[in-house]
Amino acid sequence: MNWQKIKNVFRHIHARWEKFYAWIFSLSTLPANSSETRRLLFLTYSWILFLLFLTGFVLAGKNPLKLLVPFALYDLPNFDPRKSLIVYGSDGEGEIFTIHRKVLLDGKDFRHDVITLVGEVGEASFFDPSVPNDAVHFRNLKKLPNLQDSVISIWKRGDLLILDMRKSTLEDLLSEMKFRIDYTYASQMSEEEKSREITRRKLALLSSSFLAVERTLFENYPELNRIEYRLGGEQEEIPGLNYSLTESHLRKNEPTK
Repeated sequence: MNWQKIKNVFRHIHARWEKFYAWIFSLSTLPANSSETRRLLFLTYSWILFLLFLTGFVLAGKNPLKLLVPFALYDLPNFDPRKSLIVYGSDGEGEIFTIHRKVLLDGKDFRHDVITLVGEVGEASFFDPSVPNDAVHFRNLKKLPNLQDSVISIWKRGDLLILDMRKSTLEDLLSEMKFRIDYTYASQMSEEEKSREITRRKLALLSSSFLAVERTLFENYPELNRIEYRLGGEQEEIPGLNYSLTESHLRKNEPTK
């Protein structure tokens, strides 16, 4: 009984194969200009293109249904909200240089933008090929202490900007600076002289950071004409710092190096 069922299945398959073979043979003998031939070619090429289309998506690991969603297959270029601004850097010895850099400013919160610019001064400098003779500046620029974390509050009164800073944070910045005396005459210096030289260079670097912040804020805020500092709300100096924290710093129109 089972053998008879198997024979019937094979007989059914053989009949279908004979029918399929006859259909293929009839297609191959169709006239070249007949409507059936053109319809067959159209369907064949359409299926080939469709299969190639799906194969491309499979190989790329993409979902073909994304074509139904606008801009889902190919992303539009991202809009860069940063603005090209001038930030000042320094060689650590009081000389300042202009740096062209893209900075993300909100434009709505003045205090937030000032904090951002102060932080940009303390970021590591990098070569900018768009700046003429920037390679020379790049060799001289030093990593300045980042004063951003020391800012407690900011006041703007007309053309006057007041930055209130935390003295303990500035002292921590000084203590964290690491210098090594590489001078040829270092072997002739006493330990006390080396210590004084390292302290001088630390204070000079911190002074340069304050100067770079001052010039950066004046550059990007034309309405400012004066900048003052406070340490915990009080006018106070840091001993040995060349940059005065008790004086009112006025805008200078002299050219920058």
